[in-house]
Amino acid sequence: MAVGYRSIFSLRDSQDTARLTAEQFRSWLALKGYGFVAVAPGVHEVAEHAQLVVTELHPQDGSRSLRYRLTESSSAGEWATTVTVHSNDREDDWIWVDVNAPPSTPGPAASHERLVKDADVAGAWWTGVPHMVRVILSAADAHDGEMIMSARPILVTAADVDGLISAICDPGRRGNALVAAPVPDVPVPQMMGHVERLTRECVGLAGIYVLDTEAAAKLEESFAPSHSVPLGAVRTFLPGADPASAVDARRHRVLLARTIAEQAPGELAHLLGRAYRSRALNLPLPSHVVRVDRLLSREEPAAVLRAIQETPPDPFARRPGDGAAGLAPAGQAATAAVRELAIAGELLTSLVSEFQSGRADVPGGPDDMTARFRELLAEGRGVLRGHREISRRLAALQDMLEDVEDDRDLVRARLEDEQLDHAETQAELLKAKLELDRLRGILSRAGRVDQTRAGAAAAQSPGSFAELLERLDEHVLACIIFTGDPKNALELDDFDPLGTWAAKSWDVLRVLDGYAAARRRGELSKGVHAYLGHTPPGRPGYPPGAHSAQESEPVERSPKLRKLRVFPVPRDIHPDGAIFMGAHFKIARKGLVSPRIYYHDDASQTGKIYVGYIGKHLPNAHTN
Repeated sequence: MAVGYRSIFSLRDSQDTARLTAEQFRSWLALKGYGFVAVAPGVHEVAEHAQLVVTELHPQDGSRSLRYRLTESSSAGEWATTVTVHSNDREDDWIWVDVNAPPSTPGPAASHERLVKDADVAGAWWTGVPHMVRVILSAADAHDGEMIMSARPILVTAADVDGLISAICDPGRRGNALVAAPVPDVPVPQMMGHVERLTRECVGLAGIYVLDTEAAAKLEESFAPSHSVPLGAVRTFLPGADPASAVDARRHRVLLARTIAEQAPGELAHLLGRAYRSRALNLPLPSHVVRVDRLLSREEPAAVLRAIQETPPDPFARRPGDGAAGLAPAGQAATAAVRELAIAGELLTSLVSEFQSGRADVPGGPDDMTARFRELLAEGRGVLRGHREISRRLAALQDMLEDVEDDRDLVRARLEDEQLDHAETQAELLKAKLELDRLRGILSRAGRVDQTRAGAAAAQSPGSFAELLERLDEHVLACIIFTGDPKNALELDDFDPLGTWAAKSWDVLRVLDGYAAARRRGELSKGVHAYLGHTPPGRPGYPPGAHSAQESEPVERSPKLRKLRVFPVPRDIHPDGAIFMGAHFKIARKGLVSPRIYYHDDASQTGKIYVGYIGKHLPNAHTN
């Protein structure tokens, strides 16, 4: 089976998530014709072809985790719907829904249209949005980070635009944010209905927003042209959008009005649904979800084994291979071997009872009975050893699976970061080459080629952070004062064997030095971000999208996170000898390492830039 649909969303803490999910799950089972089914922990036969396994955990931290796994057999294969719920008094509850579909193996008579309609990109049968997901999102106040999750599109007015921008730029959300711009002269209700038809297969996978005319105009004013949503178009924003970066705009695909008009709504809905499923299934699970999943994944096989031992089949009614009656396989634990061991154990128990009862009708008398008992005792010991070995192998396989999942998620994150970094580098390289050709022509005509070469040599990039720190100690950059802990910067050399990050960091420091010099000479009166957007001729520049003038609001509000960004400065700058530094540059994207440079701009007073931190990405509201 392959996962064909995955949705993860949170509910506000005022809602009883476990109760709501249990009610909707029971209603969904009734809609499927299974009638009343208990949803208490254990193994439940809900139909001849369907089995429900319910697993529950109550860790010592006061949280509660609950998992429903419904496995159904059909002519196409086996389907498994897994609903995981986690409640915690300290944070919002969350729900995770997975639907595993059987492999798609259409016969030779299947048409191309049937293949496109029914088989997804992973080779499994197409999985629609589960009815239960639609119902929960209709009844609950759900969200994904700062993005609202709903079963129907959300109308955005001018007053709602700031919230929408926060959701679009939120790096903590998992799903896509789909934003539809209005079509001129089309009434809002009609537009809402049209977008709902187009996005019906995206429910649970995205936040779906429809702009009214005023909201569209306000969003246009707030965003750069590269990140705008043209009239009549639908744009998909991936998490952590950066409207200041033109390269970042490549991540956020646009369906233009003409494309939408030329395709049938059903085909377009299926196209969007496939794309959104593909992305959701290729994302690593959030760390807090992984922790709960692994606890439940270890508990579920144990629960199934207990269920088999507590209610084994009648050994005298049938042999292990006589048919499919009794408990069906569940999850990864209830294998055929486990079933056979349980049946053998029950047979042993029954025969031992027979021996202890002293029945005299056993052929051969007491001597044969004694020999038989010894054989059964040896068999019983083998059963126990087999049971322990299967439990041990299940635990080992779970360990191996978790390690493989961690490695896979790390590789995926690195690939995404490297792809975006490469695109940004290519764009900047092209601009630099064009500018270099232009300047070479000017300098060649002026006869100043030798001076240009000398300047280039002085600006040569360091090969490591150790070399970068040496240059700062030597005050190669007259306006830059490094006050931070060198250890944080030196740690980056372990992740940067080719010196790429050190070179980019040096470029950033040169830009800050150039900015401070420009302020001192009166070439501009605004801050670093204005300098990056309109770099004076002859001064070093850098992409504005790599710079943040301040920290995010959650970091600003958190005393714990603010404290991590308080760095040393001279006491004539601040009496405490330290100051909060929110302004920073993003050097590269590489998971939790992603190096940063934090600084304090004092160019308008002392003419200096105080760099308080060069090192790994500092913790924020989305990291532990």
